[in-house]
Amino acid sequence: MDTTWPLSAAVVGLIILQSNLARNQLGSWLAPGAFFGLMWAAVGVLSLSIAPEFRIWPGILWVLFMSCTAHLGGLLVSSGESSSYRPSASEGVASQGLPLPLAVPLLLASAILGTAGVVYLVSSSGRSLSALLSISALSAIASQFSGLRYGDPNYREPAAFLVMSVFVCLAGYMGGMIFACRGSRLEKLAAFTGVVPALLEMFVLGTRSSLVGFVINWIASYCATRAYIGERRLWQNWKRALTTLGSGLVALTFFYVIVLLIRMGTFAPSSTPVSTQREEVLVKYSLSAARVQFVGYPAAFSTWFGENWDVWQTPGLGRYGFDGPAGWIGYRVVRNFEQIDLSPNRSGALTNVFSMLFPMALDWTLPGSSIFFLVLSALASLAYVKVCRHNAGYIPLTVLYYEIALYVTGFALRSTVTDVAWVLFACYLWLVSGAELRGYLSES
Repeated sequence: MDTTWPLSAAVVGLIILQSNLARNQLGSWLAPGAFFGLMWAAVGVLSLSIAPEFRIWPGILWVLFMSCTAHLGGLLVSSGESSSYRPSASEGVASQGLPLPLAVPLLLASAILGTAGVVYLVSSSGRSLSALLSISALSAIASQFSGLRYGDPNYREPAAFLVMSVFVCLAGYMGGMIFACRGSRLEKLAAFTGVVPALLEMFVLGTRSSLVGFVINWIASYCATRAYIGERRLWQNWKRALTTLGSGLVALTFFYVIVLLIRMGTFAPSSTPVSTQREEVLVKYSLSAARVQFVGYPAAFSTWFGENWDVWQTPGLGRYGFDGPAGWIGYRVVRNFEQIDLSPNRSGALTNVFSMLFPMALDWTLPGSSIFFLVLSALASLAYVKVCRHNAGYIPLTVLYYEIALYVTGFALRSTVTDVAWVLFACYLWLVSGAELRGYLSES
């Protein structure tokens, strides 16, 4: 256990109290000003419990400050709204539903196009589609693409694949929205069809970000739609919430370990068979790496924060937070920073992931990032209030903030693929909202 653990635990306790205060003042955990604090309170608790030797002091102080900043952004909007429109945590489901014309066909089409993208990627590697059914062939493909990705920082997958992978993210947005609307059993089942291409993409590329990004998009859309239909509770009860969180961590750990083993070529054909002892070493290494992936970024940010909080750096003005889109127009920034050792006494505790607070600080400086986030939280809170008034056109903006808050390891808008999928999702809802205002749609 790190010597600063008690101080860090005290600050995490303050984050929990502050986020609960935000929930009470803003009316719901779904309010952006409370949602951000809740996410980082969970990160703090997980970090202190899973990896007590990781030092998250003094960076956790900045996390508390930014959580208060999100809370303040919500209060700035809430104080200017009539109390009759202020959402209540005890409200039930509103009578007004969300009309979603052609939503399920669009979701299914997105899932099919996303799957087609994976098929195209496998074919471009020179292998037959039967490779998707062979763990050894899949391991070889994942090792190939992983080597290209890490060996060349400017490497990009084929353009046709990137275009079709947009629809995997779109399937996440559409699926979460459809599931939240509480339709028929078939519609709820269809809401998860995007999982198939997301899993395929994860195993073929050998990267967890495909599945994680899909899940974040799904949850963000689900939460925003729940706010629209009048539900103010993030979960039915604490027992269900903890069960869901625990199950999610177990599933994520399982997929993380499997993907890492596949990417390292563990199952690839080899003239030298892998011994049982080596397999055990690889599994232990993968579990240790998963722990770093889950809770290493607060400690990494804390290390950077402790060394650079008083050091002036030329702001990137958005190039780090939006480096994916910026790269397409010629701007280049360092994407893979130098790894740091989070625990010198334990092997496999290296990471170069510094949390979503890091690119904001590089873009706007630490003081500037707090102003940027205050404005962002206020705008998201305003969009949230509009959503609670059943204005579907503001759902995409609320989804965007949830996505940023959920993507705690990095800034959510770094990926061009996800950004384009969000634009398509927003266009769909803006068309729906416009048609509804003109009376073309009637509630079913």
